[in-house]
Amino acid sequence: MKRRELDVQTQDRREEYLALINMLGYAQGIARSLGATSAAGHVDSARQTLVAALQTEFPSNLSDDGVKRLAAATVGHC
Repeated sequence: MKRRELDVQTQDRREEYLALINMLGYAQGIARSLGATSAAGHVDSARQTLVAALQTEFPSNLSDDGVKRLAAATVGHC
């Protein structure tokens, strides 16, 4: 596999993590607005797990909150 292909795959994987983190943040907000606090808690746990996995796979200087803000930014393909 060529270096460029690896770079594209790496970027795609990072974007997939960010998209999922963003979607779970949205789902958590909906669960809260519906009064489903237990579901919101489970969604938040899943979101935290994805943030940790992203930070493990792609180390950076971003905090958990920074990753969440980056995931919520309206850029990219979504």
